[in-house]
Amino acid sequence: MKPLQPIAAEVPETLRQADATLHLYGRWAMHRWKPQRCGSAERYYLGERTDADFDPRREPRETLMPGHEAVKVQRALYQVPEPFRVVLQALYIPQKLPAHVLLAKKRIPPKLSRERHLEGLFMFRNSLKAG
Repeated sequence: MKPLQPIAAEVPETLRQADATLHLYGRWAMHRWKPQRCGSAERYYLGERTDADFDPRREPRETLMPGHEAVKVQRALYQVPEPFRVVLQALYIPQKLPAHVLLAKKRIPPKLSRERHLEGLFMFRNSLKAG
């Protein structure tokens, strides 16, 4: 069995900001925080806390990215041509299947995904600057 090849390319210094922006957007897009509850009648049980006023359901959620910034990133991402966008979405936006499985389903080999990753990041950065 041969070792797995990397599907993501090494990001050069010039594209690090676009890489960080896409990572943050991926976290924002999949942020589905919901307090976990028991399926039984005790679903409202909160557990013991030393502070009587503490209620985890009333805790403010962390703001990962402001809404207007997320829309700007999304528009820039959709200006990237589809073959490159597919790779970027697989690498940066968490989904049910791992990125290497998604790319294998699309029949994108690791070498091609590394090339499309860099080119897609370059196009994304330019779209983000223009928009």
